Amino acid sequence: MEQLNFCFTEMRRPAFSLLTYSRIPYLSTPKNKGGITMKASQLTKENITPEIVDKLLFEGLDYKGETADVIIVLGSRKACDYRVPLAAKLFQERKAPHLIFCGGKVQKTSLGDMAEYKAMLISAEKCGIPHSAILTETQSLSTVENLQNAAELVKKHFPNCKSIIIVTTAYHMRRAAMLAQHFFTQKIIPCPASRGSTQRNNWSMTEKGSTTALDECLKFGYYIKKGFIDDFEI
Repeated sequence: MEQLNFCFTEMRRPAFSLLTYSRIPYLSTPKNKGGITMKASQLTKENITPEIVDKLLFEGLDYKGETADVIIVLGSRKACDYRVPLAAKLFQERKAPHLIFCGGKVQKTSLGDMAEYKAMLISAEKCGIPHSAILTETQSLSTVENLQNAAELVKKHFPNCKSIIIVTTAYHMRRAAMLAQHFFTQKIIPCPASRGSTQRNNWSMTEKGSTTALDECLKFGYYIKKGFIDDFEI
């Protein structure tokens, strides 16, 4: 299986951080001057630093304009608002000819109470994506199920698929891409959608963003324990 090449280069420290003032004390641990040398499975709320958050959730995941055979858009309550428009842009720029919308969970979306994939279809129509270009995954209730079920659709409908673009929220991208490696043999191309309070340039500026980032970092240990992600050094 082809592995993602995540390049962890020198990290950018946020200009201002609530963590600096310890409004969320367990994230205010100072950085080890010798560098961070721990496994993702060892992360706790006591040892996560702003540098770890930046490195783990955001670094090395920028989309570089690659083309693929399929675009997979993971589901969420707000996927219709910003993930689908990004996927539409990729489709219109001919980055991939097919899309899969994932998510069977009924959510309070901006388009009403409905399953995630249904809201995504409405959004796609508004964005000008032809229905014939879209497959829907309608049963999943989690990221793992999104990807597991999408893998079956790819195997059935696109047996010659060599590469896949994954579209999801920026802070969710690392975990989603690593989970995708568990279910797909194809090359995985991350394409993060940046919006809201947990982007690389603003996650540390609000308590909501900081809390979301912390929670996301801590989820890696769970998926490593379950065997969906191989442990890795940060």
